[in-house]
Formats: sequence, C-alpha cells, structure tokens
Amino acid sequence: MRIQYLNGGLANQVFQYIFMRFAQIYAPDNGPWFLDDSFFFVNQVHNGYELEKVFGIRPNLLSRHFDDDIWQEFIRNKENGISIAQSFMDLGFSIEMIAETSNYTTHNPFNGKVYSIPSNEFHPEIIKFPGEAVYYHGYWIHPKWFRTYQDIFKKELSFPPLTDERNQEYARQILSSKSIGVHIRRGDYVTIGWALSHTYYLDAAKKISTEHPDAVFFVFSDDLDWCRSNAASLGLNLPSQTVYVEGNTRDSSFRDLQLMSMCYGLLMSNSAFCYLAALLNERMEVYWEPPH
Repeated sequence: MRIQYLNGGLANQVFQYIFMRFAQIYAPDNGPWFLDDSFFFVNQVHNGYELEKVFGIRPNLLSRHFDDDIWQEFIRNKENGISIAQSFMDLGFSIEMIAETSNYTTHNPFNGKVYSIPSNEFHPEIIKFPGEAVYYHGYWIHPKWFRTYQDIFKKELSFPPLTDERNQEYARQILSSKSIGVHIRRGDYVTIGWALSHTYYLDAAKKISTEHPDAVFFVFSDDLDWCRSNAASLGLNLPSQTVYVEGNTRDSSFRDLQLMSMCYGLLMSNSAFCYLAALLNERMEVYWEPPH
C-alpha cells in the first residue's frame, strides 16, 4: 500500500495527483495507491478539494475505502494531532514515511521511520521503495514528474469549456495576441514574506517589452487593486496594452489557471498555481521565472 498526502489549493493538489499517477504508471505493480484526503475534513482553506470538480477525474481517495464510522474515527484522531500515517502505525501496520518537506511534523506528525528527500527534485527511485506500506508527504513540484508522461496527464488534466462570455472574450484576446500572462501572488505570500519584489517584475517587463514590442500583458492576481496602484513600479504600464483579468474568484478561480495556460508567454510568480499553468501551456514562447 502506498499513500500520498493531499492538501493545499488546486495547484498543490494537482502536483500531488501527478506524483501518484506517475508512480502508478512507472511501477504498476507497486501499489495500490491512495490519496489521503483527510486534510479537507479538518481544514477549510482555499476552495477545498477541487480535483474532481475542475478536471472531472476521480482519483483513489483514502476516505472512500472505509466505512463512514471508521473514517470518522481517523478524522477525530487527526483533529487531536494524530496523523493518518500514525493511526495506521498504531493499528499495527508496518508503515514508513518519505517526506520531501520538513513540515510533515506539523501536517503529519509521525513517530516511525522518516526518510527525507530534497524539495523540488526528481527522484523516481523513491517510487519503488520497499515495504508493506509507505506514506509520501510532499508537493513534488518538478517538471519531470509531469513531462515523463505528459501526453497522459494533459488528457487527464483538461479544463471544462469556457461557458461565460467574459472568460470567452478573455480567451479570444489571449489567443489572438502576443499575450504575456503576468502572475502576481499577494495575499498570504505577503504575510509570510514570499511575495516577489517590484524590481523582479519591472526588470522582466522591461526585457519582455523590448524584445516583444507588440506584447499585451494580461495580469492575473489575487489583489488586482494593488497591481493597478503599483503598475508603474511593476512595469505593467510598459506595453501598449495591459488587461487586468477580473471576476475569477472562489469556485471559478481555476479559470485564471486555464487562461494563463493559453498565453503566448508567462511572467512567472513563485507560486505552484503559476508553475502549473506553464506546464499545461502548449503555446508558450516566452518564459520568465524568478531566481531560485
């Protein structure tokens, strides 16, 4: 048995799903695989669990393999600080953990053996890790997890058609121009100190505008008012036309991801949301990412 932790917003959920699907294809006899969706039973963040709603896929969720009374006992344990992995070990399972990030101690505290893996690297050998049960904690954001089987993943991760006139018009403009999607993450990134500097955007905007004088900037952000107020210092006023993409919030926020995946180029943020848009983009000719 292999279990991958599932948490966060849509992009993080997708990367964790890609990791699990990579494993199923790469080592089909090394399973079965489950996504541990317990996070969404005890946390109300972002838009909750979105994989099925957005992409219509139906992954192997751990919650679906237990009677409700048993699963609720797992959830009560989790609410009391006992992770799913720890619950399995307490029930007598021989289970070990492979953790890409140290925050497993917060999200999935575990008293058993933990093997640490560097973040954002490609290590397919961990898929064939021996043992009765292995719990994987990580986000696995590296292009090779996706690109190795990208033809399969692009079919599975296909967006529903745009049905509203506003987004249809944005799509028409994006596809008919040298559109540069500019993603500016604010919100919690400001609070935790991860927001990128004005200088990063300004330098990139100058370079892109010089090399592509017919570029049109399409700005995607969780704080468009702030972007407008700081347009000059961010370089958003450099191209001849800048469009601020509005209206895709809450349950429709994935439409920003969809529109970004249609752009001719991307001026990236340091967000998984933007990185996923780049991977799903089949048109991209301009790519500008922040320093690592």
